[in-house]
Amino acid sequence: MNKVVINVKNLGKKFMLDRPLHKQIFTPFVSGKRISALNNICFDIKNGEILGVVGPNGAGKTTLLRILANLLDSDSGSVELFDKKLNGDCNMRTNIGYVSNDERSFFWRLTGKQNLEFFAKLYGIRKSQAHERINLLLNWFDLNKKAEEPFRNYSNGTKKKFSILRAMIHRPKVLLLDEITNSLDPISTESIKQIVRDYITNQKDSCALWSTHRFDEICEICDKILILHNGQNSFFGKPGELLNKYKTDVAPIDNNNNNEHLISCLKTVISQNN
Repeated sequence: MNKVVINVKNLGKKFMLDRPLHKQIFTPFVSGKRISALNNICFDIKNGEILGVVGPNGAGKTTLLRILANLLDSDSGSVELFDKKLNGDCNMRTNIGYVSNDERSFFWRLTGKQNLEFFAKLYGIRKSQAHERINLLLNWFDLNKKAEEPFRNYSNGTKKKFSILRAMIHRPKVLLLDEITNSLDPISTESIKQIVRDYITNQKDSCALWSTHRFDEICEICDKILILHNGQNSFFGKPGELLNKYKTDVAPIDNNNNNEHLISCLKTVISQNN
């Protein structure tokens, strides 16, 4: 029986809207309006699984991943990692590899390899072990030639690859991947999908969340699907369950390609909530 790695129960998060400056000055004690980014979100991920998180802009995907990465506190509900609550515990972050959709924490004057050596040291990885892991990952991502160049010279796609590589350097049990194929060409995208799948398959008790706008990626790599809309859980389950639930609403497709049917179902669910 597969072990549950992440268990999310009734997760909620609200943000305060910015108030105009004149209102802050003349009515400083009036509470501002709060908007709900996540509302009563529930799901679980078992070892060996990749959960695809999909939804329109503003659906709550990035907020969800930041909470799971232990970078943002929720207002309600709970997140358990291996049956232990996160609760802002920094020690739990060693089990998490997070790639944001707007990475800005690399040192641009250092080379890609020097950046990786620096972050490996922050994780407490011994120098010899870090050297071995970095070389292995550079081979996986075919970045050996780029590794000695200054980070500022990299294309957006290469920067994104180094972000993913850094997330894997400490061999976390959980990968949180937010729009990681943005800026990547089709060949690089296919390579990244295979690397992530192999990592989750071969790393014991591990799982991943794959947030994306691209429906084809959900079909090709994900074992479960979470559809978010306005912070609400529109669907959570396996691709086959989504097909069974919405197949009568999907326009006929000439061939028997399940991926095309699944993409139609995803579009149906999202359009129904707009």
